[in-house]
Parts: sequence; C-alpha cells; structure tokens
Amino acid sequence: MAIRHKALLFVATCGFIGYLPFAPGTYTSVLGCILLYLFPFTSLASNAVFVTGLLVFSIICINSLPLEKKDPGYVVIDELAGMYITMIGHRPTLINILAAFALFRIFDIWKPFPVNKAEELKKGYGIVADDVVAGVYANCILTGFTALGRLL
Repeated sequence: MAIRHKALLFVATCGFIGYLPFAPGTYTSVLGCILLYLFPFTSLASNAVFVTGLLVFSIICINSLPLEKKDPGYVVIDELAGMYITMIGHRPTLINILAAFALFRIFDIWKPFPVNKAEELKKGYGIVADDVVAGVYANCILTGFTALGRLL
C-alpha cells in the first residue's frame, strides 16, 4: 500500500478509529467531544474557519480514496466534522458538549429529511453532507435549549 494511500486512510479514519469494531462513528464523535473540550475555539469566526477547512479537507481526502462502497463505515472524519458543526456558536462546557454529542448522534443515526437526501450525493460529498445537515439540526436544537435555559 502506497504511503499516500495510508496517509489518506489515516485521515479519513481519524487515526484508524474507523476500524474499531461496533459504532466507529460514535467513537469518533467522542474524540470530537474530547478535542472540543481540550482545545476550545476562542471565537465564532475561528470555529467557522476551522470547520470550513475540515469539510473541504475531508471531501478531498475521501474523494482521493478508492472506496469499495458508497459510505464505508471506516470513513469517520465526517463524524468529527459533524460534532464541530454542532458546537459552532456554543461554549464548550461539559454540559453543552454532552448535549451536542447526544443530539448529533440522534440525527446522524435517525437521518430525518433532509439528512437522508444529503447522503445521496456522490462520493465524499454525500458522505460528508449528511453529517453536515445532522450537525446543523443538532446545533439548532442545542441553540433552542440554550435559549430556553436563559429564560428559566
């Protein structure tokens, strides 16, 4: 296996987490929670720039791999991006991160419309798009919970 291919797999699998048995997307979402907690963003702008770069990088990386099926379970960098999208605009407190994790996993697994339609896009675009939409849904709900918490 060429070094380039191994490097792409390392990135797409988030350090080979994607090869862990049973629910590698959940493990990667946990990794996202840990990274968000340990290395919080100082501004909304820096978070948005990082997420945009991560999305572009993810799609390029996934599209460069010869995938044997449409959305192989070992490709999990999209879950990492989804967690970061879920947390855009939210303080990385433990409660926010735990709520973000639960909400993101619910929407990513359930795949309500248009999450299910987003994954129909070809190649890396579809692999990443469903997690983007799931992250947006989760972010909106988290924003609602945060606003409700301020009212109470």
